[in-house]
Amino acid sequence: MPRKKKKRIDNVELLDELEYYERPKRGQGINSKYIIGFLLLVIVIAGILFSPLFAVKEIRSEGAEHFTTTELAVLISLSQGDNLILFGKSKAEKILEKDPYIAQAKLKTELPSTMVIEVKERKVRGYVPYMGAYLYIDEEGRVLETQNAYHDTLPLVRGLNFDSFILGEVLPVDNADALQIVLQMSQMMKKYNLLDLVVEIDVTDPKDIYAYVNKVEIRLGDMKDADQKVRIMGEIVKTIPKEDRGTLDLRDLSKPIIFQYLT
Repeated sequence: MPRKKKKRIDNVELLDELEYYERPKRGQGINSKYIIGFLLLVIVIAGILFSPLFAVKEIRSEGAEHFTTTELAVLISLSQGDNLILFGKSKAEKILEKDPYIAQAKLKTELPSTMVIEVKERKVRGYVPYMGAYLYIDEEGRVLETQNAYHDTLPLVRGLNFDSFILGEVLPVDNADALQIVLQMSQMMKKYNLLDLVVEIDVTDPKDIYAYVNKVEIRLGDMKDADQKVRIMGEIVKTIPKEDRGTLDLRDLSKPIIFQYLT
């Protein structure tokens, strides 16, 4: 039986084939120099970020009156020595805006070592008696805080009907028209610089509003010509001595305005 002939493989062709499969294709390999360079760059950047160069050395606040800079920093756990670049500014802003007194908050970095806390605060415009305490409300009727007493010379508001409230939210009053009157009065008194002058506002009857300044009772009636009434009220009561008692009737501005003394 004849032997089968072995197929001859050319050694030169085999070597060429092996070299073809083993040779890396151009562009597929990554130069080790680039890898080392990238790693060195990362190390340098990390070294700079975590170096004392960007440590907080100064904390400053802008727009704050109710809070001190220290109080704001404590609220967001910001201390000297913290990293200026890596500090979580967005999270800190959200924490600040949870406080009823803070309407908006923004943290800014001033390189190399200063953190600025910018806030827009809500202002107390009056006090509402509630179960032996006082609710501090802003110009939107939002409850900013509760205290057993009040100190600033701002109007005491009477005549709002509500059973409960939520700190940081607008008072849920039953007589919404009365609350709107209070808010409008607050704006007008702010306009004519009377917030520290008017002692009390009574909106129990929205069509028969009363204001009290020192020992003077001012009868305002309804909100018709309210801006003019508030302006005239401010002009007149500033001329009345604090010890004088009487009534000022501004319900109908078409009639002569007379201050009636009470003995």
